[in-house]
Amino acid sequence: AHIAWDLARFSNGRFILGLGAQVRAHNERRLGVKWEKPVRKLRETVEAIHAIWDCWENGTPLDYQGEFFQLNLMTPFFSTGPLGFQRPPIYISAVNKMMLKLVGKRCDGAHLHALHTRKYLAEFAIPHIEEGLAQEGRSRADVTLATGVFVIPTDDVKPAAEHEQFVKQQISFYMSTPAYRIVTELHGWEETAFKLSKMARRGEWDEMPKQITDEILDEIALSGTWAELPQKIHHRYEGLIDRLSYYMPFVPGENDEGWRASIDGFAALR
Repeated sequence: AHIAWDLARFSNGRFILGLGAQVRAHNERRLGVKWEKPVRKLRETVEAIHAIWDCWENGTPLDYQGEFFQLNLMTPFFSTGPLGFQRPPIYISAVNKMMLKLVGKRCDGAHLHALHTRKYLAEFAIPHIEEGLAQEGRSRADVTLATGVFVIPTDDVKPAAEHEQFVKQQISFYMSTPAYRIVTELHGWEETAFKLSKMARRGEWDEMPKQITDEILDEIALSGTWAELPQKIHHRYEGLIDRLSYYMPFVPGENDEGWRASIDGFAALR
C-alpha cells in the first residue's frame, strides 16, 4: 500500500498496481511461501489495500476484518496523508473462472495472460468477468482489460526466425502449466499440453518449442511487419481488450525504426 501510494504520487496518478497469485508450484517451490485459498487471499489483499488507502485519503478509521488480514491500527507516523486525486487502480492477473470473476467484483482491471486466443477472451475470460461485474452492480466500463501479445515482426528474415523461436519457447513453457489448461481445452490442444507438461518435468526445455504447431502459433501470436502489426492487432482485439503491449525481447536502442513504425500505425488507428 505504501509503495503504490508513493509511486502514484511520484507519477502524478499514472501508476497502476498489479497483483497476482501465480501458481502453486512457484509459490511453494520457487518463492517458499504457503499456498492457501488464492482467490480469497487475493480478494482480501485488494480489499485491505483499499481500506488503507481510504484511511489515508479520507481519514476513515482503519478497520478491515478478513480471514487472512485483520487491520485496525493506523498511527500518524505511518499515514502518508491524501494524494488529492483518484486512488491507484488495481489490476490482477487472471486466467480461470474464479479469478476472472474477482476482477469484475473488486478490481479496476485485469492483466490477462499472454497465453490466450480470441476464442478464449470472447467465450471464457470476458463472460466470467462480466458475471462478476453483474453480481456487484458494475458495468464493463468499470474495468480495464490489458494483455501482452506475442508478436513476430517479419521485416527481416533472420530476426523474424529468432522472434518466432522465442515465441514458440514462451508458448511451450506456458502451455506446460496445468493451471493454464483452459486455453488448450477450448481448442482441442490438450494432448500437446499434457506432452509439454511431461517434457517440462524431464527438463526438456530446448525440445518443447518443436511441439508448437503452425495452428497454435497462428491462434496465439501475430506475425507481420512492424507497420502491419497495429492493424492486425486492431482486427483481433477490437471490442475485447483496452490496453496491450508487445510480448517480445526489448533492448533499448534496438529496432527503433520498427518501434516507430508500430507507434505510427497505432496512431493512425485513432
